[in-house]
Amino acid sequence: MREKVIEKKLAEEVKRRGGLCEKWNSGTSGWPDRIVLLPDGKFGFVEVKAPGEEPRPLQLHRHKQLRQLGYKVYVLDDKDRIGDILDDIQSAEGVSVYKHCPGGMIISSLRLIIFFRIR
Repeated sequence: MREKVIEKKLAEEVKRRGGLCEKWNSGTSGWPDRIVLLPDGKFGFVEVKAPGEEPRPLQLHRHKQLRQLGYKVYVLDDKDRIGDILDDIQSAEGVSVYKHCPGGMIISSLRLIIFFRIR
């Protein structure tokens, strides 16, 4: 099974659970492919690989950095693991809104700070 097929199945299951599965484009190399955002402020990073493929050294370095900061990072190379990964993400603490800013809001948790632009 190709990586794109697994990635598509991940996105479909996240959507079925009421979430978003966004392509992660940070502008630098080595970051996980997807950020999974589930209801109630649950989220995690997912690196998608073809079956049996391993993350490159730079990807492993980024995963370690993210985990040291308290983020959940997963490597997915088997569509049968999607449910377990999403269940684990859903078991994490949620986010809470703590401050409104001109033109947006900041949402924070123990693991993530995001600035959303309100249009």
